[in-house]
Amino acid sequence: MVENVTTEVAEEPEIIIRQLTFQNEKLTQKVTELTEQLAWFKRQLLGAKSEKLVTIDNDAPALPGFDTDPAPEPSEKQTVAEHERKKREKFGWDEIPENLPREEVIIDVPETEREGMELIGYDVSERLARRDTRYFVKVIKRAKYANKSDALQGVKTAPAAGDVLDSTSGKTKFDVSFISGVVSDKIENHLPLYRQAEMIAREGLPVHRSTLCHLFGGTAAQLTALYNRMDELIMASDIIHADETTTRLLEPGNKKCKTAYVWGRMTGTGPPLIAFHFEKSRSKETANELYGNYSGTIIRDAYVGYEDLDAGFAACWAHARRKLFDARNSGYIDADIGINIIRQLYLIEAEAKTRAEKKGTENALFRERKNARRSSTGLVKNFFDFCSLKCDQEIPSSPLRKAVNYALNLEVELSEFLTNPRLNIDNNPLENMIRPIALGRKNWLFAGSEGGGKHLAVLQSFAATCKANHVNFRCWLEDVLLRLGTTPAANIDTLLPHLWQPIPGQ
Repeated sequence: MVENVTTEVAEEPEIIIRQLTFQNEKLTQKVTELTEQLAWFKRQLLGAKSEKLVTIDNDAPALPGFDTDPAPEPSEKQTVAEHERKKREKFGWDEIPENLPREEVIIDVPETEREGMELIGYDVSERLARRDTRYFVKVIKRAKYANKSDALQGVKTAPAAGDVLDSTSGKTKFDVSFISGVVSDKIENHLPLYRQAEMIAREGLPVHRSTLCHLFGGTAAQLTALYNRMDELIMASDIIHADETTTRLLEPGNKKCKTAYVWGRMTGTGPPLIAFHFEKSRSKETANELYGNYSGTIIRDAYVGYEDLDAGFAACWAHARRKLFDARNSGYIDADIGINIIRQLYLIEAEAKTRAEKKGTENALFRERKNARRSSTGLVKNFFDFCSLKCDQEIPSSPLRKAVNYALNLEVELSEFLTNPRLNIDNNPLENMIRPIALGRKNWLFAGSEGGGKHLAVLQSFAATCKANHVNFRCWLEDVLLRLGTTPAANIDTLLPHLWQPIPGQ
């Protein structure tokens, strides 16, 4: 009996040790689980909702019981399993230079959403902005609120400022004023993006040309829906002006340029709206794609690409006059007879326009034209009599013969304005809008891609339409880019240059 008791006593400590060890393992596992849950809760409450590795702002007040550990010192290399990864070099600036003036913009949480909460700090970001020709920094401060006595309410942060390139995070480094300045300088001032990058760099801002290209193309992409709507309104007009000009397109691979075309069309009545289209061809197929469904009247030159269209046509008297001037400059002084007749036609048009301007309506212009053009009928007859005479007298290779033949081939279309006072006598309104494109291509030389050419056409369309409606293009762009995302589709027309009204106080 004594031996059995001794054996039981000897085995009891081993049982106790095993039980304690088991309990310790369970408690350790529980502590690990709770620690992981706590870390997850802190990330949900205070951290960014992203899978990126971010550093928590140590300067921001934390909720009670959620103080964060200091961030580790950054290292030039990160050790990853079995190899070292070099720290990626940053391209351009990491932070906006400190020497630029700064202006604060505070975004607050609506009062109804922060009731009972206290301000605990700000989420701060900076954007490069521009006013006229000077650069400055917008410091955007998003207010953060929390109830320090109730951590479960979490932190309420003011909404992101957003940006014109549709980034919901609003973390762009470029304010809309900077972007609109870049676009305006290229479109209106004909400054290539590489030259703008050089100019900005001289201000101590290392913005690369590729970044400016991204901002330029992104702006055009944002305006595409508005551009399409403007084009619809142009095609709904009963009279439109049509013209085209050449540009250069860089061919991929061989670094050579080929000829491409910018087709333009403009309303012939009502508010002036202009849309340019970048195309690689000037073929009849392209003309049919652009005008195939149009049934109104097109004011155009003698280009054969329009001949297969079902639309009505009116010809441009400025082109007929130009042909005669070329003949006059070649020594054919008889061309002065035709030139003088056309000059009288233009004087009649100018006088009618002057009388109508006193009344200030488009209908007044149509009435004045209708009355004035009665006296133009005899002049037009005299002009074509002169053309027929010179066609018989001049040899086929004569510049004067070619000039009068041009007019005779378009006699019906050149006479169209006499019976329709809504028609302009020439295509000059659109030609004046196309002229800046010719000036611009002398500076930026070519389009780097078809997509780039289309972006250019979109932005040139709005610049031309703003100019025709006496609207500041850069101001319009800066305002409309911010309102595109919040304007209902039913009200999108209010953003077009001819209807645009800036928000008071902005």
